Parts: sequence; C-alpha cells; structure tokens
Amino acid sequence: MDILFAQIQADLRSNDALRQSSALLQALQQSAAGRDISVIAKSAVEEIVASPASAVCKKLAFDLIRSTRLTPDLWDTVCSGVKTDLHFPDPDVTAAAVSILAALPAFSLPKLISDCSSEIASCFDSPSDNLRFSITETLGCILARDDLVTLCENNVGLLDKVSNWWARIGQNMLDKSDAVSKVAFESVGRLFQEFDSKRMSRLAGDKLVDSENSLAIRSKWVSSMVDIVWRKRSALMARSLVLPVETFRATVFPLVFAVKAVASGSVEVIRQLSKASSAAAAANATVVDSNAEKLVGVSDLVTHLAPFLASSLDPALIFEVGINMLYLADVAGGKPEWASQSIIAILTLWDRQEFSSARESIVRAVVTNLHLLDLHMQVCRFFTSFKLG
Repeated sequence: MDILFAQIQADLRSNDALRQSSALLQALQQSAAGRDISVIAKSAVEEIVASPASAVCKKLAFDLIRSTRLTPDLWDTVCSGVKTDLHFPDPDVTAAAVSILAALPAFSLPKLISDCSSEIASCFDSPSDNLRFSITETLGCILARDDLVTLCENNVGLLDKVSNWWARIGQNMLDKSDAVSKVAFESVGRLFQEFDSKRMSRLAGDKLVDSENSLAIRSKWVSSMVDIVWRKRSALMARSLVLPVETFRATVFPLVFAVKAVASGSVEVIRQLSKASSAAAAANATVVDSNAEKLVGVSDLVTHLAPFLASSLDPALIFEVGINMLYLADVAGGKPEWASQSIIAILTLWDRQEFSSARESIVRAVVTNLHLLDLHMQVCRFFTSFKLG
C-alpha cells in the first residue's frame, strides 16, 4: 500500500495531466474502499489545487478533497487556489473551482465569498454554459444554508451580495441552457421549501430553528423571488415547456409556490416577516390590481400543468403535478374540477409498482383534500378509492 501511495504522489508531482488524472482516480478508489488518503489529499492540494492544472484534474482533486478531512492550513491553501482559479482564462477550470465552494468549512467560506464577490458575480455573465451552471448550482446550495443565513445577520455587506446573487439565480430560470435553467428552478424551489419548513417548525414551537433575524432574512429573499416568478410567470411557463420532459418536474413547485403566495395574499405576510421598510417594500413589491388578476394567474398555471396529469408517462411527474395542483385548488375562486383532476390522477398511481411504498402519501393527499370537491364529486372519489382498496 505504501508503494501504491508513493506512486500516486509521484504522479501528482509530475506535469503530465494524464498521469495526474490517473493518480487522482486511483486515490478516489482507495478512498471509496475506506482507506485513509489524507497524505494523498495533502499532495493533491499542493500539486493540483494550488498549482496550474487541467480542468479535469482540478475537478478530480476537489472530489478527492470532499471525500476526506483537511487541516485548517490545507483549507487555507485550497482557498488560495480557488481565488487564483476564479481568474483563470479557462472557464472549465473556474467552474471546477466554483463547485468546491459548497464544501468549504464555515470558518473559510465568508471571507472567500466576500473577497471574491465580484469574480463570483461575473460568473453569471460568462458565455460558458458550464460555468453558469456551476455558479447557479453551487450558490443555490450554499445560499439557503443555515450557517450562511446566520453570517448574513451580522454582515450587512454580505447580505446585500447574497440578495443580489439570489436575484441572478432567479433570472437564470430563463437561461438559454436547459441545464442552467433546470438547476435555477431547483435552487429557487429549495429556497421556498427551506422557508416553508422553517416557518412550520416555528409555528409548532420548535426552539431549534432560525432566530427572528434569520427568518426575516429568509423572508426577504423569498418575497423577492416570489415577485420575480409572478412577474415572469408566463415566460417561465413557456421556458419550462421546452425543457426536456425529465427535467420539467423541477419547474412545478417554484411556479406553484409563488403563484399561490400572491393569489392567497401570503406574500404580504412574508414581507411583514422580512421587516423591510415600507419604502423599500413598495419599490420592489409586485402590485396585483385585483382578485381577478390573481385568479387569472392561478388559472393560467392550472391550464399549464393539467395536460401532464393525463399525458405524462412518468409517475413521479404525475404525482408532483397532482399534489401541486391540489395546493392551488383551495385558492379563493379555485374550482372543484382542479382538485378532481388531481385526485383522479394521483389515484391512478395506486397500482404502480414503483409507488407501492407511497400508498400512505397517496391516501393522505386524497383524504386531506376531499373537502375541495363538491358533494357529488366526493361520493364518486370515495367509491373510486373503495374499489382501489
């Protein structure tokens, strides 16, 4: 084993990209086998991360770093290498450097993103699809994290930067690249889900949740993102239709959450939680003229989603669309037919083998939302459920 490790380290010290990548792959195999590779990781940091290397070698080195533990001084070396790579002319190298940001420890991340905020922001404008994908995916993971929200509580400058980055992620939902668009939808959906879970935990009396300031920061980001989605909902729905079918599912929840937040008025509660000044809120908030406009927005989204209940061959997509259409059905002015379509589609999954373990979720979804149907529909759905049972 010592001979193998010595050979790997020797290959890492060479200037041959092929030998370096082969050595890194061997090191990853040793790590997967449960062996201690800290010595190799140290060499990878010094010879690959902190030195010029190909994009493939950089990516493999970062994968190796994620699989082991580094000392604080090695993390400092990693941060120094990342800063250098953010200026590298090859966008694939920069994309690899950006991807490691999510793995940086809490004591290193704030300083790095503060020092390199302009370089990070410039990644959103890169002509490289790979770099725009990397920055959108990485920041989408980092910016919703509890530790970063806590850091923003005591650093107004960092809070402003993060708020601007969320706005850029929101804009990337309309990116020309399908991969970038999909990961932007996923990032926005993750922000909404994190906020919803934190709010419900507070209502349940959980003491191990965000402070009021942290909740206010999340609320600010969520309300601004809801405004972006509501204003651009027509373009976003059109963009989602030209995504590959297997990625359409990622677009459903962000659209539904934002449209319902506006239609139900809950976005106003979110703005109050954000503690934003009335002037700032008035300048940035979406103004909805009437209940009719809200209902049209909801109806347009239901019309957009409904075809996937009947025509999709993907059970997971049917379930996702069905659950989210039920979420829209209880909006003021919603129609029982919306809930009926969703419940019928969800019940068709009962006999699907891949959904056998999700029958409890199907029953819960149907029973919880039966009140949205009129009496005749309730009776029909009851007998349908009885037959399935």
